[in-house]
Amino acid sequence: MKRFFLYLFTISTLIACEKPTSDNNITPGDTTDWTLFNITVQQDKLSAYSVTFDIVPEYEDDLYYYDIISTARLGEVDVQALKNEIIEGVNKMAELTGSSYDEVLAKMLSKGENRDILSNAGYRPNTDFTIYAFYWDQEDAELVTCEFRTPAIEESTESIDVTADVDIYSMTVQTAPSSGVTEYWYYFGERTKAEAMLNGLEDTNAYISYHAMNVATKKEGNQSIEHKGLKPDTEYMVIVMGIDNKLNRFMTSEIFTTLEEQTQQRVESVLFEKLLGEWSGNQTITDLYSGPINNDFSVTILEKVDDVNYNYRDMNQLIATVDGWCNIPYYGVNALIADGIEDAENKWGPKWVFNIAEGDVVTLDGKACNSVVGWLFFGDCFMFNMKIDGSAIITDADFVVEVSDDYNTLTIKSPDSLSATYPGLGYYFDGFGWMGYYYGASNIVLTRK
Repeated sequence: MKRFFLYLFTISTLIACEKPTSDNNITPGDTTDWTLFNITVQQDKLSAYSVTFDIVPEYEDDLYYYDIISTARLGEVDVQALKNEIIEGVNKMAELTGSSYDEVLAKMLSKGENRDILSNAGYRPNTDFTIYAFYWDQEDAELVTCEFRTPAIEESTESIDVTADVDIYSMTVQTAPSSGVTEYWYYFGERTKAEAMLNGLEDTNAYISYHAMNVATKKEGNQSIEHKGLKPDTEYMVIVMGIDNKLNRFMTSEIFTTLEEQTQQRVESVLFEKLLGEWSGNQTITDLYSGPINNDFSVTILEKVDDVNYNYRDMNQLIATVDGWCNIPYYGVNALIADGIEDAENKWGPKWVFNIAEGDVVTLDGKACNSVVGWLFFGDCFMFNMKIDGSAIITDADFVVEVSDDYNTLTIKSPDSLSATYPGLGYYFDGFGWMGYYYGASNIVLTRK
């Protein structure tokens, strides 16, 4: 599943940036002379940030490649060098996805007529651009070009209202576009990171021109978007880039702050002492590619962690450092800092947070309140109740922790109301939702060493 979604993400990026399509009617516009290709720009759909065009090849059965570049850089286009780059990329993608070379190449090239091609990323107003095309298998392929100039910016009269309901570890953002907004690109992130992203772009045109489509998610109509796994008392920024029915673009942003954690009313329980110590862990897990495997790991339950400045007892919690669960080694804050990992105080782990309530009731976070680990390449990972067949990831139920009478065995399991569901490790993939890294195929059992 991980490889499958990575494949979809890569291919969709290529399609979105290079040659997206629409079902608009064709109207006359600028064209090339009929030589190998007839390339037509639809003038009534030309805007400061997008172009719609048609390509009709002379040889309908031959594969060809097309792209757009600023006219000032057209001299940099070397057909053979470009073909070499494409071949290298196709080989890597074929290896990554398990597809054949020809299958991947076919997604990069075109055949026959291509009508109503919408290209809407990477443009700026009042600038000359050139569409070019060449036949893939033709020796000394001739580059056929068609120039166009983007018009000046027209200010949009449309708007998008952005509001939010906030909690400690989550918030739900509502977006309400006005009637003339055809689509918008939605970005959500910590304010400091969002501002650093914007400040790192080459100019103020970059985000609205192309970067929104690199980092944001396409939306239409009214939306209610839930975000989990957030930090308490932290500012988050929503950036929305809207496109109206006249192809004008605009950008708006809002800042929302999660609520502060509140010290809990103190719970007295023998478990705050009885559960401390070293444990051996075991669970059967699967990545849905290979069969279930036996996973042995080590757990140390503590009152506090030396290199973490947090008082778990004030929250009626115990913290567990976990080494080897889902085949992930444990790294503390200081070890990550030594390895040059940024924001190490929020990425250490794997760790589990046990909550102890009155009556010696023990639960483990299953609602994305506490990150299990954050230094993997896809960011924060959380423990969730997950269907054994990978069909569902449940993000709104904590785990039940059963304690044996002699305090020597802990069983971590899903609530009885969730059948065929076990503890697993998941992460959020923008544009797709919650994804599984490893799925549990059994309960987790901890035995005191």
